[in-house]
Amino acid sequence: MQLIPDEIDFAAYMVDPEVHAVRPASDWLQDTIDAFYAPPDTSAVPTMLWQKTRSKVAFRRGEVSVWAGINGHGKSMFLSQVELGLCYQGERVMVASFEMKPVKQMQRMSRQAYAGRDPTRQFLCDFHRWSDGRLWMYDHVGAVEWRKLLAVMRYAVHTFGITQFVIDSLMKCVRGEDDYNAQKDFVNELCAFAQTHQVHIHLVHHVRKGESETSVPGKFDIKGAGAITDMVDNVFIVWRNKKAERDGNGEPTCMVACEKQRNGEFEGKFGFWFDLDSQQYLEAAEDVANRYSLGNG
Repeated sequence: MQLIPDEIDFAAYMVDPEVHAVRPASDWLQDTIDAFYAPPDTSAVPTMLWQKTRSKVAFRRGEVSVWAGINGHGKSMFLSQVELGLCYQGERVMVASFEMKPVKQMQRMSRQAYAGRDPTRQFLCDFHRWSDGRLWMYDHVGAVEWRKLLAVMRYAVHTFGITQFVIDSLMKCVRGEDDYNAQKDFVNELCAFAQTHQVHIHLVHHVRKGESETSVPGKFDIKGAGAITDMVDNVFIVWRNKKAERDGNGEPTCMVACEKQRNGEFEGKFGFWFDLDSQQYLEAAEDVANRYSLGNG
């Protein structure tokens, strides 16, 4: 399902309603009990579906995650597989990719879901039917004014019940790489939006150019205002190991570092192996691509 900006009047969604509430701490007694002893009917917090990440990383409501890395190192590709996993877990995902048309995104995700280069026509029909009620695309390529984007997101929460947003990328929403105040304002509003609407927002960003692509970047290499990493809840760095790709030495060809997780207990790195045919990231070099196929459940 697509959100087409020219066909919807977003004026009513330009501003979040203000809520001011000062309450006694004891009002949160039951919430605190539930945090320690989750009720049996509590829905599981969505996570990455790889076995090595499941118990370590979670995408909690009310949080913002930044996904950063060098251009061409697979941030969006990796996040596409994360999106697929979120849909599989019953989340309602909206992707706002301002650098890639929806059909290209669906082509890539179809290969990941099929676990192969050439999904059959029947699989494509089944997969797109399966995506209804799980996945929405904002049909806009190019720069967008971030206040308009927030209006679209409010509309999507109200109309479709979206629980996970993907914004690719920050630089398409803020003009000027050096406009640190605008970057700070945008990210601050995203954090407020996530809290107000109890959704999770995934924001793609870039890192500064280093001496070479062989140096693994960290959160302090993220472009723009330092406040970006300060304000968000989680920071992930995606790095492509081109040397391992060339040498075929068995080392992971992709490293994903969780460099910040405000409300989690894990920070560290995960190694993955990229499979070109399926465009999947695999947990081990010997894994077959169809390990994560939706067709296999």
